[in-house]
Amino acid sequence: MNYQTPRKDAIDRIIREVPRDFHMSGSLSPQVLWRIFELHCQIGAKTSAETGCGLTTLVLSQLSERHLSFTVDFGDSLPNTRSHPLFRSETTTFIVNPTQVSLPGWKFAEPLDFVILDGPHAYPFPDLEYFHFYPQIREGGVLVIDDIHIPTIGHLHDFLRDDEMWEHLGDVDTTGFFQRTHVEMLSPHGDGWPQQRYNRRRFAYPDALNGMFGEGWYEADFGPRTPNSSAPKHVSGAELEQVEAKLALCEAELSAARSALEREQARAKRSEQVVDALRNSSSWRVTAPLRAIKRVFSAS
Repeated sequence: MNYQTPRKDAIDRIIREVPRDFHMSGSLSPQVLWRIFELHCQIGAKTSAETGCGLTTLVLSQLSERHLSFTVDFGDSLPNTRSHPLFRSETTTFIVNPTQVSLPGWKFAEPLDFVILDGPHAYPFPDLEYFHFYPQIREGGVLVIDDIHIPTIGHLHDFLRDDEMWEHLGDVDTTGFFQRTHVEMLSPHGDGWPQQRYNRRRFAYPDALNGMFGEGWYEADFGPRTPNSSAPKHVSGAELEQVEAKLALCEAELSAARSALEREQARAKRSEQVVDALRNSSSWRVTAPLRAIKRVFSAS
C-alpha cells in the first residue's frame, strides 16, 4: 500500500464528513484543502504551523509529524477541533493566546516545512504574523495565506508575489500559496528595502539606485519603462532646468500679485479712515439737518 494512501483517506474523510459550518468562523473549501494535501506531500513536510484552528488543524494533524496551532479560545473553533474524532492530538500542540502575544516570545525548536497564516486580519496583524514566521520556513517550504480578498491580507499577497524569496504557486479561491526559494533571507533585524523587488518596482526615483545596481538595472529587472509603468519617466538635466525656470516665473508672478493685493488693501484702509474721520467731525454733525432736508426734497 502506498505511504500516502492512509493520509489521503483521512483527508477525504475530513472533507466528506466534517460540515462546512464546523465552526462559526467559516471553513476552507475542499479545493483548498486538497491543494494543501498535495503540496504537503510534494515537499515531504514533517513540521508545520498555523495561526487559527479548524479544518486545517484536522488536516495538518493528520499530515504532519509535529504541528503547532497558534490560536485563541474564542467561539467554538478550538473545542470543536480538539473533540473531533479525526483530530490527532499526539501530533499537535496548541498555543492558546492571541498571536500578537504568543508569537513574539515563542522559540521555534526546528525549521518549518509548511505554514498557514489565518489569524487576525486587521492591519498590522497579518504582517506581524509574517514577520515572526518567515525566518522559520526552510528553503522549499510552503507558506499559505488565507482570505487574500481582505485588503490588508491582499497587500501582503501582492508583496509576496513580487518578492524573490517566494515563488507564487497560484491561488485557490481566496487562498494564496507560496514556496520559499533559494534567495538569501532578508534579515529580520536589518533593513535592505532596495533588495526587495516590490520596492524596486514601485520606487518613485529608480535612477537614484543606479549606484547600487548599475545603469539600466530597472530595464534589466522589469523591461522597458512605459508611460503606464509604476516607475516615473527619467527627467534629464535640461528638462529639470526648464521646470525650475517655469517654477521661478510662477513664484515671481505670485509675489507680484501679492504685492498688488497688499497695495489695494492699504488704499482701501486709508479710504475707510478718511470716511470715518469725516463722519466724526463737527461740521458733519452740524450739517446733519441740512442733509436730512435735502433727502426729503429729493424724494418728493
